[in-house]
Amino acid sequence: MSPIRFTGMASGLDTEKMIKDLMKAQREPVNRLIRKKQTDEWKRDTYREMNKLLDELKKSVDTIRFSTNFKKKVASSENDGIVSTKVSGLPQFATYSVRVEKMAKAESPAAVSIELDNVVDKSQVLLAKGTLTVNGVDIAIDVGDSISSINEKLAAKSADKHALIEASLVNGSLVFTSKSGAELTGVDPVDSSKDNTFFSVNFTADPDGSSGKLKISGSVDSSMRADGEKGIVYINGVKLETTTNTVSFDGIDFTVKGTNGGSPVIVNTKTDEDAIFNQIKGFVDKYNEVIDKINTKISEPKYRSYKPLLDEEKEALPEKTAEKLEAMAKSGILLRDPILKSGLDQMRYAISAPLKGTGVDEKFDTLSEIGIGGPPSGKYAYQENGKLYINETKLRDAISNHGEDVLKLFTNHSKSDDPGTKFNESGIAERLYSQLTKVMDKVTKEAGSSTVGFDDSAISRSIRDTDKEIDRWEDRLKMIEDRYWKQFTAMEKAMSKFQSQGNWFAQMFGQK
Repeated sequence: MSPIRFTGMASGLDTEKMIKDLMKAQREPVNRLIRKKQTDEWKRDTYREMNKLLDELKKSVDTIRFSTNFKKKVASSENDGIVSTKVSGLPQFATYSVRVEKMAKAESPAAVSIELDNVVDKSQVLLAKGTLTVNGVDIAIDVGDSISSINEKLAAKSADKHALIEASLVNGSLVFTSKSGAELTGVDPVDSSKDNTFFSVNFTADPDGSSGKLKISGSVDSSMRADGEKGIVYINGVKLETTTNTVSFDGIDFTVKGTNGGSPVIVNTKTDEDAIFNQIKGFVDKYNEVIDKINTKISEPKYRSYKPLLDEEKEALPEKTAEKLEAMAKSGILLRDPILKSGLDQMRYAISAPLKGTGVDEKFDTLSEIGIGGPPSGKYAYQENGKLYINETKLRDAISNHGEDVLKLFTNHSKSDDPGTKFNESGIAERLYSQLTKVMDKVTKEAGSSTVGFDDSAISRSIRDTDKEIDRWEDRLKMIEDRYWKQFTAMEKAMSKFQSQGNWFAQMFGQK
């Protein structure tokens, strides 16, 4: 039960307001803890935003970390009317000689189309009940059977070869088709000459079935099945037999469109320079975007006179004013942050240090030597904070004429166990990937991750400790408030008693 509280009945004082004002001073330690918790939460969330940016950059770096991404090729045919090409892998040869002796011919399956007596709804439910006879074998059809359930019943007759026939719904008709390469043995027990070439379908509606039914009058025979023919293609002297007119050979899909007798079609391959350029440009763009956002965050001004707002303070302010004050309080949350600042420094060093090692051409051992460097003349490097600029002409020339050197610069792999040697001999992408992993691990250790169930990061531990401290203070404040109420209640009781005694004395003296 709540204690009985006297609120100025005897004294005339606004006891509740007085206690509330007294408690405001007592709550200051709790308010400081609440503001600290909010600041920690902002810092944690901002750290995680930075980690998300670093992860995006890491994924971009990963695309240029492996040599296979620098070996993409394009293929071109001297006669697209006979053979066209599409690169699907990593072709090994510069040229391919293609001779088409015979084109493949597709199989013509046995098929029959049967009208439905009424329209089939969108769920493909047949409004009919009866017996469907396919190749002399009966299949019970129920009201509500769908195309898939009919196919399941056909598949259940696999011992009778009926799994080789499939049903489908096409333009309101039920179509039965033999599967590719189907051997329709025994489909026509009357005319054995037609074995393996066609099948028969019949439907008998149940007398008590629904009004919907298939329009079949007696047995309906399918079209005749015709076998396909294999094509014969010679690529670089290798004979290939194919059931389709697209042949895959050494990472290239060759699509045959006609025969060319004894004269082969030559297909040439070359490095896909545009793809390599776009990969490198994509990395540079992402790098610039990420370091710009992180630099902005760690140099954001700090307004120390602005603190996180308490709930009652937000309620007392217009919404836009509260948002503005919160933004000012949140600004500079990672000002000159040592983890991110050190991480950016290490990233810049990873992409600027020259590549060392056996076989490395000193003319192409830095990014600047292939056309990726600092700001052009007229700009100040310190204002760009490490932003990279691409000289497209120079970079394309390096890719075209010094492709192996460009590949090494980004993807070189060191076998050394010595950290210093390993760093110097590693390609720029490998170095940067490693540094990104390290800084992301530090951020995660400090602020945790939203994708992990239990968060034991430093900031999250601090938030949990603050929550416990707030709970302890709330218990303490409850005791203090109760004490105030007891004191004021005792005062009210004493004053009430004094007033009663005074009234009694006044009455006694008044009688005399």
